[in-house]
Amino acid sequence: MNNVERGYLLAKLFPESLKDLTLFVQQETERFRAQEEYIRSIWADRTLVTADFWYALVSNTEQVLKRYNVMLHRSTLVFSDQLFDGYNAIFLTNCLIEYADREECSPKLKEAIHLLFGHDKMIVTS
Repeated sequence: MNNVERGYLLAKLFPESLKDLTLFVQQETERFRAQEEYIRSIWADRTLVTADFWYALVSNTEQVLKRYNVMLHRSTLVFSDQLFDGYNAIFLTNCLIEYADREECSPKLKEAIHLLFGHDKMIVTS
């Protein structure tokens, strides 16, 4: 199963959560933008994912959020095709794993996120 297919499966299983997930992704892009200078300053050298690459993913996600807006939580296909395409899946996976740790994430959704995307965060900032 590739990332788009996993994103689609998650969206089909939890369509009622798409709005909250999309909002959380938006909040994560804003958080990374607000802390960009600090995060870049502590980013380890010689990592597989560089700070420039990570912030390119943030930018791509911002563009998708702006372009598709409400369609992301109204259509499971748009949600999965746009947010989990290519390298963007790296940022989205991190967002989902972060969301799974939040109180508002239902136990079933949390379990599905961990089953489909794992437990380990890509980027730890705190």
